[in-house]
Amino acid sequence: MLFIEALNRASTQPNEKKLISRAKYRPIISNKDSVDLSSAAHQVKEIHLDSQNKSPLTASTSVFANLIEHVLSHLINSNAHLHSPEELNLDTKDWKLFLQVPPMTKEKDNKSVEYVAPEVLQRPPAKQLIFHIPVKPSYGIPVEMTVLLSPHNGSPEAPSIFYTSPKENWLPVLRTPYPPEFLEQQITHYHILLDQDGEPDQLSPLYTHINQSRVMGEDSFSPQTFGLRIWRAKNNTLTPVVLGDSQIGLLFVGHFKPIEGNPISEEERARQASNLYTKA
Repeated sequence: MLFIEALNRASTQPNEKKLISRAKYRPIISNKDSVDLSSAAHQVKEIHLDSQNKSPLTASTSVFANLIEHVLSHLINSNAHLHSPEELNLDTKDWKLFLQVPPMTKEKDNKSVEYVAPEVLQRPPAKQLIFHIPVKPSYGIPVEMTVLLSPHNGSPEAPSIFYTSPKENWLPVLRTPYPPEFLEQQITHYHILLDQDGEPDQLSPLYTHINQSRVMGEDSFSPQTFGLRIWRAKNNTLTPVVLGDSQIGLLFVGHFKPIEGNPISEEERARQASNLYTKA
């Protein structure tokens, strides 16, 4: 309505003075619910992962990846396996993946009660899940590590596991080939965020680069992993670490540094330069 009113003022004719004068003193009533924008929209940003912008896989990265794998296997009741780009020979190819980062903080709900469905009002809030994991070195006693799993804030509904699972979970021992001295020097607490807003085929740009024997098809993987995105929350920043796909399964990308925004090719930059907006 504000846009229509602005157009009327811009096109005022002399014989419309009386009408405008009368409208001038009318109180402007705005419907707050119709103009409020989600604060989450201002937090979302686009990033891309580039095959050329990565760090080498390390033992520390491997421990982190195996902790996530251990948690996912517990949640989806299957033997989840995280592939690395190196394992799929993707480190020798050029590729890019585009993602949108979900908001880090949850939007405050200011809606009036009468606009909320009764079943939503009765449902308890989604809770964060804590996983205690004893990590066994090659010898000696296990080192306890903790993974805090949060729901993402980009969609109105959190996955059901955040309502049905216990808040604290003690998982079986995770065995590693590393000596106890190494494990004792590692980070023992991780915070990750689960996001299921991705497309089932979000890794499709990689299909042509992978040996076809590695592209298994959706019958080989749990549907719960299709479009799955796991983000690491650290220093108030989210970075992608795992992407789920219906053809490839779970891909670990935690050692790739995200690049903000769209990369612009030389062709696109030249096209934009030739289409200058000259209207005064």
